[in-house]
Amino acid sequence: MESLIQTINKLQDVFAVVNDNPIDLPQIVVVGSQSSGKSSVLESLVGKSFLPRGTGIVTRAPLILQMIKYTKEDMESMLKITNSTNIKEWACFSHKENIVFHDFDEVRKEIEVQTDILAGENKGITDTPIVLKVYTPLYTLTFVDLPGITKLPVGNQPTDIEEQILQLILKYVRQPNAIILAVVTANTDPATSESLKIAKQWDPEGARTIAVVTKLDIIDKGTKSDKVDLLCGKVIPVKLGIIGVVNRSQKDLIENKTLEETLKNETEFFRTNYPDICKKHGNKVLADTLQHILIKHIKKTIPILRKNLQDTKTRLESELKTLEIADCEKTFVLELLNDINKSYCETVTGDRKDTSDQMLIGGAKIVNIIQDNFYKKFMEVDPLDNLSDKQIENYLLNTSGIKKSSLVNHKALEIMVSKQLENLIEPALSFVDVVREEMFNILDSIDQKLLDDLERFPKLKNDVRSTLDDLLEIKLKNIKKSIKSYIKTHQKILNTTNPNYLLELINSSTECHSSFIQNKGQYYSNIFSNKSTSNVYSEFENIEKEIVHNMYTNILSSMGGLNDYKNEINVQVKLHKQFTRCYFEFTRNTLRDFVPNRINHKLVNFVLKKFDKKLKADVFMPFTNNPSSGRMLVEKVGVAEERQRKEQLLNAVNKAFKSLNEIQRQ
Repeated sequence: MESLIQTINKLQDVFAVVNDNPIDLPQIVVVGSQSSGKSSVLESLVGKSFLPRGTGIVTRAPLILQMIKYTKEDMESMLKITNSTNIKEWACFSHKENIVFHDFDEVRKEIEVQTDILAGENKGITDTPIVLKVYTPLYTLTFVDLPGITKLPVGNQPTDIEEQILQLILKYVRQPNAIILAVVTANTDPATSESLKIAKQWDPEGARTIAVVTKLDIIDKGTKSDKVDLLCGKVIPVKLGIIGVVNRSQKDLIENKTLEETLKNETEFFRTNYPDICKKHGNKVLADTLQHILIKHIKKTIPILRKNLQDTKTRLESELKTLEIADCEKTFVLELLNDINKSYCETVTGDRKDTSDQMLIGGAKIVNIIQDNFYKKFMEVDPLDNLSDKQIENYLLNTSGIKKSSLVNHKALEIMVSKQLENLIEPALSFVDVVREEMFNILDSIDQKLLDDLERFPKLKNDVRSTLDDLLEIKLKNIKKSIKSYIKTHQKILNTTNPNYLLELINSSTECHSSFIQNKGQYYSNIFSNKSTSNVYSEFENIEKEIVHNMYTNILSSMGGLNDYKNEINVQVKLHKQFTRCYFEFTRNTLRDFVPNRINHKLVNFVLKKFDKKLKADVFMPFTNNPSSGRMLVEKVGVAEERQRKEQLLNAVNKAFKSLNEIQRQ
């Protein structure tokens, strides 16, 4: 079943080419602090010294290390390139195809060169992986070797090097399908191990973590009994096991001690120092255990991998469809403009099938603006704002001249009502601007695919937006003019016999309300029995007179009667103050419906009817008639590169599918 691992290797290969791994691959991720023996563990498993060594950060790029137990076919492929029958182990890099490395010192040098190319020479790191295939007679196994965890920058390392390394490690270990190989040194407290801290954070149950204990051969003899508990799994809570190893020392590397000799010495070390558990530890046990775990894990995750690949393929195909280059530019532009108009209108009218459940959009938002913005602001205007009792008194006296003011001074009332209604003009006209702005903003909430198309072509996007902007501007001045004129009409011509105004007067006074309730039957009878318009008007005048009389009597009574001239003026002031308030409220209630209705009719409906025609005239026809306007479909900077990247990734996904399908035939 080693071929299962090689299938995952192929997936790693194809995604490494595009430096993008859209699916969660089952792979062993090696995590450890600097100088924890991480590199020595990998070299012992491979049986070769090939990893860069030195102080500070040596591993600065993810190294995907694929050990492959070679077949006869692999050997024949190698011979075609080298013509050498003496090579028993060799390596290849994905970035240098058809080049065989049989000198592992050269492998080390190539890793260093490629690291500098990818990460620069300033000790920075990169998330672009290096893929190394090592063909060996031993076994098939795959690792992702990551930079060692460090706390402090050294030399010319970036000041945030710790955070950079941590983010790179997390990119791999937080994937649910990753097996975490946490390297722990025997001469330090496991509670302080950085690799175990990371493993516990992302695998709190320890279900996908295996710990490797290094440097057992350099601890004090007095602490060996403590290490038995550690090696038996009583200290570190991981479920995939804890395996101790003894790797080649620096002296062994210098003397070029063979793998066989190293394994023999390691076996003797465990037999001598840990006789009861010696068969459960060592590099050979580690390799067998990791291979077993990885194969079992791959089998378990195959259905998930297949689904993730299918989802990724579907997503990429959909995204590429929005980035495809049109065969016929005219047809593409015309269809796009038709779709934009359709989506815009449906957004306003509420007919979209993909309507949002997260926020208000389109026509619903306009209605919401009417409720929360216009009505609130409109109804908050004080009917008597900046109109004092003294001003009312002056109006009454100045409009009476040398005559005594009548019970209802229509001249003064007309002046005061006109002055107060002026306060409604600004909120009414500002609401026109609010709706106009929202009508323009609705373009940003149409179907996302259409927005993506517009974003792709800046010139086309600008033309469409300008067209809508111009269309909205066409009616703006006329609407404001008509609304202002409507308010001005109410300012200049008062109708004090309007039933709605009379109702405001009735409701403003307890005395009037009681009188109306008592006599409403008679009022209705008189109104509906008169068939002549003039007679009906006369009846409303009678009602007005009675209401005014009751209000006057009520105010007079509350002030103790007409004791002097000044008291009479005060009664008149209170009476006309109430007239002004009631007429203002009556007019405002009329305007509250008129203004939104006028805007809906003259602006919203106008745009819905004319947008399509305007797009054709201002966008499509110039594009059709003027060849130089072909720049309309010049793509935004970066779109071509994004399309190419997605095409490469889709190609990688298709190759991955092909590799995954090979498992079913095994």
